Amino acid sequence: MNIKESSFSYIAVVAVTLVSLVCLCMYGIQGIYSFSLFPDEFGYWAGAAKVLGYDFSEITSIGSFYSFGYSLILMPVMKIFSDSVLAYRAAVVVNLLLQVSSFFIFTKIADRLFENTDRLTGAILSGIAVLYPSWVFYVQMTMSEALLFFMYTLVVFLMMFYLDNPSVYAGILVAIAAIYVYSVHMRTVGIPIAVICTILFDCVLRQKRHGSGKCFLIAGMSVSLIICGFILCLFLKKYMIGVLYSGGAKNVTAINDYSGQMSKFAELFTVAGIGRFFAAMSGKVLYLGCASFGMGYIGIYALVKRVIRKDVKALFVLLASLFQFVVMCIYLIHSADVVEERYDLFLNGRYIDYVVPLLTVIGMNEVLHCRVNIRIIASLVSVMISSAAISCMVVLRNKVGMRDPHGMLMVGMSYFMDEKNVRPARTIIISTVFALLVMFVMMGIALFYQKSGNFYVLCIIHLFLIGLSYNACDHFIYIGQSYIYGDIQVADEIAGLRKEGHSGEVILIYEGGLEYIDTVQFRLRDEHIGVIYAGIRGELSKLKDDDLVLVDYESDLNAELSKKYDSSWESGHFELYYNKVGREN
Repeated sequence: MNIKESSFSYIAVVAVTLVSLVCLCMYGIQGIYSFSLFPDEFGYWAGAAKVLGYDFSEITSIGSFYSFGYSLILMPVMKIFSDSVLAYRAAVVVNLLLQVSSFFIFTKIADRLFENTDRLTGAILSGIAVLYPSWVFYVQMTMSEALLFFMYTLVVFLMMFYLDNPSVYAGILVAIAAIYVYSVHMRTVGIPIAVICTILFDCVLRQKRHGSGKCFLIAGMSVSLIICGFILCLFLKKYMIGVLYSGGAKNVTAINDYSGQMSKFAELFTVAGIGRFFAAMSGKVLYLGCASFGMGYIGIYALVKRVIRKDVKALFVLLASLFQFVVMCIYLIHSADVVEERYDLFLNGRYIDYVVPLLTVIGMNEVLHCRVNIRIIASLVSVMISSAAISCMVVLRNKVGMRDPHGMLMVGMSYFMDEKNVRPARTIIISTVFALLVMFVMMGIALFYQKSGNFYVLCIIHLFLIGLSYNACDHFIYIGQSYIYGDIQVADEIAGLRKEGHSGEVILIYEGGLEYIDTVQFRLRDEHIGVIYAGIRGELSKLKDDDLVLVDYESDLNAELSKKYDSSWESGHFELYYNKVGREN
């Protein structure tokens, strides 16, 4: 292939990849009205709303703590767009722009990380990375994951930049990026720790090789900046919890805070805890293999080889992946318990999904350069089959059947899952067989590419990932938005009643379950929606005749409320009760 042909092919790959990302996002955006996952998405918007002067505190207090880093991105979006639907869709477009930017960052990572990989192959691998189905899925909602995918990619690039030429400038950039990742979600604590370890190791290595003390000054500054940022985040977290999560009947912030995880860490020092850790880990190992179609395993193998040769860049990627994997396994140490109902907690990918694309393309790069033999293939197949077998034993011994799937939190293994008829062992077996078949197909495509030099054959992988991405979005986002639109109509009805003269408080009677009220509060940003907890004695007596009362449309309280209020209106997940203006008390 001559230079002109190569340049044209590169432009073609870039164009096709970017058009695919835009089309996947824009296809469904007109049917997306608000949140798909409760209360996570609302938690990030609530932080932005607080800065802008809105009070969502009572509704936020129903859920657990969500960090504040993503709120910095959502704040200008919320400021510009007063309509909640437009604001939500604008945030999705911002996610898309971050994903598109990640493609170009990945091409730079390929230049610095992969040996003997030309620009065209780097672009193809970058396309495989950004078309990872979980990434495409999270772009179309306002979970922090879309930002985490981008930030992890950026941190890796900045770390490569630093390791190529350590400087104060590079050290500051990588430190800021690392601490910002931590602020987006504090379970990413493994990334700044990996940055610190890698910087210190690189400094020691350079000192031995060159004997210069300058690297210690740069490394010390970078590490100190990360530690200071870490401390600042702790203070900001305490403040956010105080203003947004302390208004509820009970404090549930510990669910996503370190305070709720210390007992799990302590379990690692017991025999039973170690057993739980490894049982839970089996599902996560399987997820990595299935989500990456075995390429993640090969990527880890390639990184270990390079680390043995003292490749510091490979060390960072390996440490970041390993530390995040360990954090996930500690956090979800009880996910394999016999009474655990949540299937997704066992086969969890959300906590490490953003490291999977890079591991996948590292593995694919290894395959493309014929560095994978039969022994390696047999080893990775054994790992996948073994983890699948152990996972099957875990779900079969479960006493409650793991019937609560939450498939959108395990996208990489959700393609064959029926949420209405959850069959955990069947899903594991089919997903494993599917992943192995795809792995062999991908290897066959790589071999064909090596012999023919026809880059178009690699684009088959892109088409395959596009299909899986659409499947995930259609399964978990588009299908549920009709109900969300109904909740939007409830909010609009309340706004209409305000115009008619209703001046009472908007009150939610909360009986547990998902916080669909988040959509209403997000829509009515100028309202402070109060919460009455139905399970607390005497709470219902607080209702006033002029209140606008929201309750679940299937609630047993509907009969009682229909006696107290002369009008009602049902839509989405709610029944709205109120008295007509002018009614006598």
